[in-house]
Amino acid sequence: MRATKHTNLRPANLTVIVAIVGLACCAGFSTNANASCGGFKGEPSAMTLPATPQVQNHESMSLPSSRDGKHGENVSIVGLWAVTFNSKGQVFDQGYDQWHSGGTEILNDIAPPEPANGSGAFCLGVYKKTGPRSFKLVHPAFAFDANGNLAAHILLLENVTVDRNGKSYRGTFSFLQYDLSGNLIFQADGDLLAERITAD
Repeated sequence: MRATKHTNLRPANLTVIVAIVGLACCAGFSTNANASCGGFKGEPSAMTLPATPQVQNHESMSLPSSRDGKHGENVSIVGLWAVTFNSKGQVFDQGYDQWHSGGTEILNDIAPPEPANGSGAFCLGVYKKTGPRSFKLVHPAFAFDANGNLAAHILLLENVTVDRNGKSYRGTFSFLQYDLSGNLIFQADGDLLAERITAD
């Protein structure tokens, strides 16, 4: 996918979901590869899954607790967030990120929909608590070439900390792209900032 021009993600009223631009999972791709979590456009028989890179130190899940102790330490990451990823001073991606109480996560970023099935760029992740208000996320995805053929495997790794007021979180990310043999072919690192979206 191609990165697009940055627009302001802050809605005047957080009950209004705004259109977002930019793309994290795809900004670093070659011009011929597109990231997508929405499906494979080619013939199923032609799809060969890439070698999945191993993530080190992926211990058992530790979920957010409502009893973390000190004032402000019991805030949760569970909920819906508007997130912006920045790398080298430029917007790398933007999206809506849903963190679930069961330790899983869904990111809907600005990847274009897959024409074959009309779905958008919904990708899945898993996270664990690493400290007071801090979390580690492992988020895999796929990239496709212009013909809809599987081209690469992606890992988005995040380390984030929720602010004490529970209304935002910030942290760092690494975007890793591997070829179908599991060789690292692209990496982008940067920081991210997210703001909570509520029904109020």
